[in-house]
Amino acid sequence: MNNMFEYNEDNYHEFEWFDGLAVIRFYAEWCAPCTQNFPVFEQLAQNFAKSHPEIKFGIINIDQSPILTLRYNVYGLPSTLIFQQGQIIQRIAGVKTLMEYSKILQAHT
Repeated sequence: MNNMFEYNEDNYHEFEWFDGLAVIRFYAEWCAPCTQNFPVFEQLAQNFAKSHPEIKFGIINIDQSPILTLRYNVYGLPSTLIFQQGQIIQRIAGVKTLMEYSKILQAHT
């Protein structure tokens, strides 16, 4: 089961108020690194859905959610934020490998 959700300014409270871990990636369709690296992020979500189904994974299009982009001080793309109980506990800037994402996330589980 894939637990990847598209969040925006109408439904972001689902991850902001979530008690567990939420991994949210900010991207833009015009961002080449975002597009090229998206399959890696998607694979991360699929891998963790099997071992940790309680973790929420999501994406936010910055062009469709400029208020969230400003609220969370997202200036570079792609940017991945890890939330725990509504608080940002880690920011991941730029493109990472599946192994790098996995190590970072395993440190928080």
